[in-house]
Amino acid sequence: MPGAAGEPYRLVVDHTSLDFSGHSSSALSDLLDDFSDALEDLQTQHEVAAWTAWVEHPCRAGEPLHVFLYQRGPASETASPDAKRRLSLLMDRCRLWDDDEAELTPDGVHVAGAHHPWPSAAGHALRRSLQGTTTACLLFPTAATSSGWQPVESDDGTATVFFLRDGSELPDFWRALFDREDVDETRFRTLAATAFPALVLADSLSFGKFQGHYRDLRPWVVRVLAATNDHFPTAMTAGAGIPKQVQAALGGHGVTLSPEGPKTHANEAAMKERDVEHDGETYRCEWHAKQHPTRNRVHFSLPDQRLGGRILVGIFTEHLTI
Repeated sequence: MPGAAGEPYRLVVDHTSLDFSGHSSSALSDLLDDFSDALEDLQTQHEVAAWTAWVEHPCRAGEPLHVFLYQRGPASETASPDAKRRLSLLMDRCRLWDDDEAELTPDGVHVAGAHHPWPSAAGHALRRSLQGTTTACLLFPTAATSSGWQPVESDDGTATVFFLRDGSELPDFWRALFDREDVDETRFRTLAATAFPALVLADSLSFGKFQGHYRDLRPWVVRVLAATNDHFPTAMTAGAGIPKQVQAALGGHGVTLSPEGPKTHANEAAMKERDVEHDGETYRCEWHAKQHPTRNRVHFSLPDQRLGGRILVGIFTEHLTI
């Protein structure tokens, strides 16, 4: 899965989106910096690929990228040399998909109905996705293609492909892989580390401690982890840690999260069941989500500085005492 040694790349630069037409020098410099910020952020954690001949792509009025990046032009028609240099250096860090792979890229590629010229990065991502390696495309900020899952059609097949402009959009891509690639339990934890960056999964977690089958429970667990990752820390702050106010702040996210009630708090033995050992430290995981009133709970801690402000997901269980 992502970040693991020997795993395939999952992100490609959509070179066809590098269209610089109609922008002033200052505006284009800012756009180049925004794109480079996104690319650099992604490269810190993931391998990003690009077409080996990306510099041949015409970026405006028939001007190929190598001319724009490496040759001087009239001051009124160019952008910041520093912005150009940075983009070039970051693109040089990309893994390259070569001409042999380009030859396999399908013809007739359309993204949400719009034609993409061959060899299309979207077509490359489509081919890989159809073969089982779901792949996403990084867009230039002004690209016409919308972010998110978009329909991609080609002469070889059709599927949805994920497009993004910023690394903050990427968790939605990783989370979709659980179902799209039918991720089994042995791979769940590895993908979860990338899909839910604000969470830490305890080593003791096992879907076998729930009532029910893994593939039936997986979509619910993914929703719980997504809501906890994305909204629980903010809700804790907005609600000043007061349970009812935190729950009100969490309203509308499709998952009900709650702490233990007074009866459980009064039972010391029951509360100790919510304590989880992780890396030599003890964390109390009393906040939880319920799949059903009488079965299946996901228990987690508050955000904790011992985990760099992240949350420990400590317990998968059918039910704890009280």
